[in-house]
Amino acid sequence: MASSAKLIIDIQSYWHPGTGQGLGSHLDAVTHRGADKLPALPGKTVKGLLRDAVNRWEKFGGYADKAFATVTSKPSLAERLFGPPPEIEESEQKFEEVHQQWTGLLRFSDARLNDSDRQYLKGHKELMAGLYRRHFSTAIEHESGTALVKSLRGIEIIVPLTLYADIECLNGNDELAGHWTEILRDALPLVRAVGAHRSRGLGRAVLALQGAK
Repeated sequence: MASSAKLIIDIQSYWHPGTGQGLGSHLDAVTHRGADKLPALPGKTVKGLLRDAVNRWEKFGGYADKAFATVTSKPSLAERLFGPPPEIEESEQKFEEVHQQWTGLLRFSDARLNDSDRQYLKGHKELMAGLYRRHFSTAIEHESGTALVKSLRGIEIIVPLTLYADIECLNGNDELAGHWTEILRDALPLVRAVGAHRSRGLGRAVLALQGAK
């Protein structure tokens, strides 16, 4: 029965973990950074990506022939692993009511570079700037082929790299405790990209689960 595992996020293109903040008039959107000022994905974001994948695979019938599929039908597998759905969490009163019934089985750390790379970069801070790029785009008027006035947008992006997040099973006595790694592995191929602007080709990624124990 696995109590923990490591999630490997191999990001294979430039990516943008958004913050909703810009940098003055030069950049409309900057990237999220960890406390060490290095690229990272918050644990909440990692959890959301995997929740969506498990939820979709479950609705597609991907787990229908699995032994654990009959363990429970309500809450769903996704809800059992990740907790109440976001629409319930948004209502504090409703969340408190539901919270008494079940909480998510899994806890996620932030996804970060491996320890050796982080330590090296922290000792060579002049290299950190090389992890980031600035990407600019503009809207083009179809008939004239010229740029539309005030349509220039700039975002900060990060070079391709690999991040690692720890996943912990909080309750070894739960009925799904012996199956959660299998559930995640089946759903991971549905996560094709991370970060913002995925529909524009940013953040293409391959996810894998390693070291379940």
